[in-house]
Amino acid sequence: MIKQIEITALHLLESELEKATLEGYSHFVLINDQIEIYQHMLEAVELEPCPIVTDYTVQQQYVNDCRYFGKLEITFNDWIENINHFPNVIFHIETAQNILKSFEINNIFDLSLISLLQDDIRTDSHVVFNFESTFITSNDIWNEIHNLTPLNTTKFSLNKLAYEHKHPIPFKNSETLAPEQLRFTDKCLKNTGFKLPHWFYHMLQQHFEKKHREASYIYKKDKSKIKNHIVFLGFDYGFRGNSRYLFNHFAKHFTKLPIYFITNDVNGPNFIKPDDPKAKSLIESAQVVILESYIPDSLKPNGTIIQLWHGTPIKKLFLDSPEPTQNLNIYNYRARKYNKWLQQDYFISDCSAIIDYFKTAFPQQQTHILNCGYPRVRYLLEKQSDHHYVSFIKQELKLNPEKETLLYAPTWRTDYDESDLLPISDGLLNKYNVIFKGHVEAGSNYVPENAIIAPTHIEVQDLLLISDIVLTDYSSIIFDALTIDKTVCQYTPNHEKYVSERGVYEEVMHALSTVRYSDAKALLNDLISHQMKDIHDNSFVNKNNHAFETISHIIHKCTKSK
Repeated sequence: MIKQIEITALHLLESELEKATLEGYSHFVLINDQIEIYQHMLEAVELEPCPIVTDYTVQQQYVNDCRYFGKLEITFNDWIENINHFPNVIFHIETAQNILKSFEINNIFDLSLISLLQDDIRTDSHVVFNFESTFITSNDIWNEIHNLTPLNTTKFSLNKLAYEHKHPIPFKNSETLAPEQLRFTDKCLKNTGFKLPHWFYHMLQQHFEKKHREASYIYKKDKSKIKNHIVFLGFDYGFRGNSRYLFNHFAKHFTKLPIYFITNDVNGPNFIKPDDPKAKSLIESAQVVILESYIPDSLKPNGTIIQLWHGTPIKKLFLDSPEPTQNLNIYNYRARKYNKWLQQDYFISDCSAIIDYFKTAFPQQQTHILNCGYPRVRYLLEKQSDHHYVSFIKQELKLNPEKETLLYAPTWRTDYDESDLLPISDGLLNKYNVIFKGHVEAGSNYVPENAIIAPTHIEVQDLLLISDIVLTDYSSIIFDALTIDKTVCQYTPNHEKYVSERGVYEEVMHALSTVRYSDAKALLNDLISHQMKDIHDNSFVNKNNHAFETISHIIHKCTKSK
């Protein structure tokens, strides 16, 4: 457990830590009026018996460019490779007690600095802290660091921090070794032997921080630009999913209000191409902008933003996931995603059981979460009894009426491998109409032989309607299928590899444990002999869907306030 300690005098900390240990705490954070804790994020941190570096905002905005959250363990040299430096450490009580006995610690940054010089430092990618002001180390701690014998690369990093905090540098320039990749400001420090005038360094730093903020999706909405229309962006401009069904509902019931969908998929007066010169202006001046994923970097809406999202997650999302590929290789990945989320006003959830996960995966402190269900699930609930329509879709697909229908719809993966897919056997094809629906975002050309390849013009929701059994891996459509009482199976070979790369929500996975298979032969046998188990009363399934009514109410409220 993590103890939150509000303390102004560091000499009282040792006694506070003794109390915390007796109370069963293993870690602690220090707080004051300049350090705020995001409670949901703090509670989501996975504890290890060592100091833990977590992420943070500065005055409520994400202005970091660190990439070290792609690593499970870091060093002080990793930590300092950031455009700014704050005491973003969850302290390990036992480690901190040893530090307090060995060093003269005067403030939180002193304690953070010595903690960061320990051999074992873990990371956790949740954004736990908000710092309202800058923090610096004390003179005393540098006198003690001067007597340490760290690596020469660490000496360079320590000199840099001492210089930034306007302390004498602790190590001779000849003793230091700069890393191969240096920021421009660090090159200046190296070339001048840390004798660069502080006013000049500060000017350079401000220049690069300004450029970084401009690339971090930080802006203030301008309400004067708003006009009375609604714009849908869909999922990457696709006319599908929650956006499609909500748009169709609004097109019937919001006839007095101009509504546009930005997409290449459909032509018509209400559909605008993403590259149309007026698309950007329509989006940025819309009274309401409706998303289903992340908004492109070039667009900055000024109106109310409603995030529909695109499913109840099995795989971990954003801050809950280490995402090593993205964090290590994509510049400003976290800043852009985080700050985009801060601009959103409403977030739609399909069920109450998943809300706490969304609160740890995304910054929700400025967003209203609406537990009303997804528009795409509402469509299923209304259409499942439309037998004429279901028959029409079956005829479109030329299904054999003598066979049941199996829909196989795996999700996308960062690293695609055909061994993750179920081989379609002759026995399975003899038993079922097997429909294969590859994920729209997948980069795979895999086409299972003799299976029915789902046409692009037939939405996955319609495939769910005509299927008897739905097979997937980590896709949220498994909960859509359960909502309309379909038999489901989950095929997850190489599960440990997937968990290490992306992570899964164990409680959500456990809710599907009775229908989960990792062995292809066992799954094929149960499918062919029809021995699959049913799932009843799953907490991640919500049949009380009022998506259209709730979102319509929000839209009416926004347009009336204009």
